[in-house]
Amino acid sequence: MSQLTNTFSSLALVGALAVGIALPLGGCIEPLTIEDDQPQAEIAVSETRRIELRYLRFDVEGFEQVLTLDDLRAMPQSTLDGVWLLDLELTPLVQNALTQLKQLPADQVSQLPQAAQNMRTLLNITPDNVDLSGTSLEELIGLSSSVGLPPAKALSDIFEIGVTENFIPIEANTQAVVEGLIASHPATQLRDGPIDAAHPDGLWPVAPNSLPITLGDVVSNFDDLADRFGPTATEFGEHPGFIEDATGLSVIEEEFAMTVKVDLNPLPFKGADLTDVSGASVNSIASQIESVFPVNDPDWMQVEGLVANPSISSMTVVMVENDQFIASGTNKDPLPTGDSPAWSLPPWEFERVVAEMTMLSAQNISNHCTEYELGTGVQAFSACIDDSHWVEFETFNNVGNPPPPSYAWDVVLELAQVRLHDGGLQEGDADIAFTLSDVSLGVEAEDIVAEIRTNMAADPVALQDLAENLTANTFGFADFYYWKPKPGGSDQWEGDWLFFVTADDIPVDDSGPARPYAYANPGFFADQGLTTKLSSTAEVDGDDTHEKIRIAPGDQLFVEDDVGRVYRIDVAAKPSNNRLALDVTRVR
Repeated sequence: MSQLTNTFSSLALVGALAVGIALPLGGCIEPLTIEDDQPQAEIAVSETRRIELRYLRFDVEGFEQVLTLDDLRAMPQSTLDGVWLLDLELTPLVQNALTQLKQLPADQVSQLPQAAQNMRTLLNITPDNVDLSGTSLEELIGLSSSVGLPPAKALSDIFEIGVTENFIPIEANTQAVVEGLIASHPATQLRDGPIDAAHPDGLWPVAPNSLPITLGDVVSNFDDLADRFGPTATEFGEHPGFIEDATGLSVIEEEFAMTVKVDLNPLPFKGADLTDVSGASVNSIASQIESVFPVNDPDWMQVEGLVANPSISSMTVVMVENDQFIASGTNKDPLPTGDSPAWSLPPWEFERVVAEMTMLSAQNISNHCTEYELGTGVQAFSACIDDSHWVEFETFNNVGNPPPPSYAWDVVLELAQVRLHDGGLQEGDADIAFTLSDVSLGVEAEDIVAEIRTNMAADPVALQDLAENLTANTFGFADFYYWKPKPGGSDQWEGDWLFFVTADDIPVDDSGPARPYAYANPGFFADQGLTTKLSSTAEVDGDDTHEKIRIAPGDQLFVEDDVGRVYRIDVAAKPSNNRLALDVTRVR
């Protein structure tokens, strides 16, 4: 047993022993022992053995359990991974990454792969610095020259931006990358969680555009980000992933500590392993989990040792292009996007992301026309954009050839594809990969703590495995256990009960459950043929999952174990108020 588990269990045990030792002179309190029987020979058919079970209880309230980083590292990884903390919204991180790439100093730009350099150029493109060569807008250069107008002015008029403003603001760039590249990855869509009626497969939706974070992520400093967000299958085909490498995601310091208050009976339920009619223990946390944590106390959970401004020391982001040049649309239909094949591409491909980000930024462009005249005052050409963001150029008086009509996003898509291949890159060779340093997550430590506390208060069951690990006192393989209601509870549950174990009562570590839950007929029956069930899962003190039955001396029950052996249980006279005596006979 780990030092942490010993610490927590000892608190309860010492307190309970103190009660038992301090008051025996009055003769009403028995000394408390919690030893379990050692395995013995399997009971034979027709053989009868007696077992005594004792109900143990020691309620603690407001006890503060401190979990250090070392304590957490000693726990099974599966337990840590099962504790969901929050869904971290990725928009700030992506915007910080794109901004860093956009503002990268020239000496560092030269160290980037050509495609990444071209991507940086696209992030900085404005009407004033845009290179229209090789695009259908190249005709605009000639039209502008005919009226003595810089092409930048015509472009800024069409897009209603200043000549030095970016065609696509960083916010639209960010939103398109987050929604197209990141939100399409399965790891940002579903997370593991408890199985319930609404989530029978144990999969829970992740908040939009977010990264689900578990306690395991925090403890390991996210050392599996590249694997988790790497290539994977989706409904659109193979998603290439979006993080190729990530190191040094600093969220916690070595002084990290999580402190939780608990109100519970940490002592185990005493039960019987029918194989040899020996005593066994079942962890009591699952039956109390809804009330273990006093979530109405604002200090029920405290987290210390988080980095004030979490960041990633090094992150390589990737985005793939389509292997073919994607043509711009030539028709307004189908609305609202037009007929460009870009809209049928997977959402993570460069061309689709560019189309999406341009559509987002185009929402601010109004329906308008601008007319341009020759020096003589004769109209030379006009540029119009309508409510659907369809752009049309028209020339007059034999002045040049206008670019073909298209949507605003088709204009930018063509331009982006041409510029992405600057430097001699061929189609299919311009996949983008850029490594950035010290990228902020864009969220402060206090906000992370606040969200963790809120999420845990709303769903304390998520901490069940963690709480059970703190009191890892399951021993042996009980088939059922002895239960009594908490003193002062409802009279309707008074008396002695037998609870048949469920799958949740079987401890789990990184290798899986300690044993399979293989009961064909869980519960208690009136006959050895198991045709008439006496127990039910009706709610008793909040429990509606266990098969359970209230018993009294003289009762007779039949049960089947996990390998199909059947036993008769005869309830004998009670040895004392908190003890049961059961005669167990194997009948087949």
